[in-house]
Amino acid sequence: MESIKIGWGMRSITPDKPVLLAGQFHDRIADRVRDPVMVTAMAIEGADGEQAVMVSCDLVGIEDHILEGVRARLRNDIPELDSDLVILNVTHTHTAPTLKGFIESRVRPFLTCPREYPGIMTPDEYSDLVIGRIVEAVKEAWLGRRQGGLSWGEGYAAIGHNRMVLYHDGMAKMYGNVDSIFFKGFGGPEDHRVEMMFTWDQNIELTGIIVNMACPAQIIEHESFISADYISEVRELVKQKWGPSVHVLGTIGASGDLAPRDLMRNKAHGKLEGDEELRAAATSLVRAMEAGLETTGRTIDTNPVLKHRVRNVSLPLRRVEKEETERAISQWEAFRNAKESQEDDLVYFESLGFARQMEIFNDWAVQNHYHRLRQHAFYQMELHVLRIGDSALVTNPFELYTEYGLQIKARSAAKQTFISQLTCGSGGYLPTASAIASGGYGTQLLSGAVGDEGGRLLVEHTLEAIQSVWQDPA
Repeated sequence: MESIKIGWGMRSITPDKPVLLAGQFHDRIADRVRDPVMVTAMAIEGADGEQAVMVSCDLVGIEDHILEGVRARLRNDIPELDSDLVILNVTHTHTAPTLKGFIESRVRPFLTCPREYPGIMTPDEYSDLVIGRIVEAVKEAWLGRRQGGLSWGEGYAAIGHNRMVLYHDGMAKMYGNVDSIFFKGFGGPEDHRVEMMFTWDQNIELTGIIVNMACPAQIIEHESFISADYISEVRELVKQKWGPSVHVLGTIGASGDLAPRDLMRNKAHGKLEGDEELRAAATSLVRAMEAGLETTGRTIDTNPVLKHRVRNVSLPLRRVEKEETERAISQWEAFRNAKESQEDDLVYFESLGFARQMEIFNDWAVQNHYHRLRQHAFYQMELHVLRIGDSALVTNPFELYTEYGLQIKARSAAKQTFISQLTCGSGGYLPTASAIASGGYGTQLLSGAVGDEGGRLLVEHTLEAIQSVWQDPA
């Protein structure tokens, strides 16, 4: 019986010039590289010709023009590959360069005081580099696919923690003070499960690991150098343990309200810093890989069921009332008038402090969202469901709150479910109803246009998509 075919490819997307970094509300120029940012591709083809290519990128998000540019070039370069079946996800590192589209759609309208930086690689230039390197990695993976097999493992690594501190008045604050008499708990659950898929060649040699964990790669999010964060440390540890030819493809699970910061432990023992913190997270994750490989991960299937389906899903946008919009317009105009009367509007804006800046950002977002609702009431997204054996990988473009991910895993028809957020798009945060009621970062319109109504529907669409590839396994 012919076995499944698997191929791997990898390319650096590290710029060779200073570059503007993405992931914060202030500008950071990186002129050095701590570790390279990469794209890693895994191509898989079933005996019946079913296809999938998964690509993990050390970026903060997948902009639409990146997805469209990659697929357009692949249609020309590899016509036998259905480019619509190429799945792009990000690890959400906050120390990767800014892409074209990120400034225009997210940062500059908020900042209102744009700066020019001569001598850096522009977002347009970097976007072109990223598209080209992703295409190269996909081509290497697709053209290099060979007969092999897959196995699966499960484990635990406590690296993602809820960052929304909840107080007795019902309000929540990101990274709030836990050493307070008003501390009640945290705003939502955590998910320390690690899902793993191992790829093998015909000689039963390990060739790669797909790892899925509910924790974005943002341990060193405020730094001004280029880094893939803890994912880079994981790659190095995997090379040391299993050899330099073993690839790692990281996918980030539902973790919109999580971060690699244990606020309770930090209070008692102090926060680890920099390299030490990165190594600790990577070591925990690689230990889970070791355990998964040694327990169930060596049971190899050379001809697993492979099904890949893509759905276009419409989710309702969050509602905003006219009164709220009018209030936001009034407050936004008051800010604009005050700013324009200043001798240096940038200094004035920066003097307001983060909390006030967030209020201004949200006023801007509310009025724009109100006008958007009058034209289009839905957010259009691409949902992939990939069945490989008894496991399912499902995607969404959001920073999806963990509660939704747990609902999907609990009700999934698959024995093991990989959830890949920030995939094939960047839809912003998708909070739950309780999170919206408590407030705090990630729950306002400035952070995302889809709310809990859309979140509940996304869960149901995802579960139905998983069920559909279980009904007819032939």
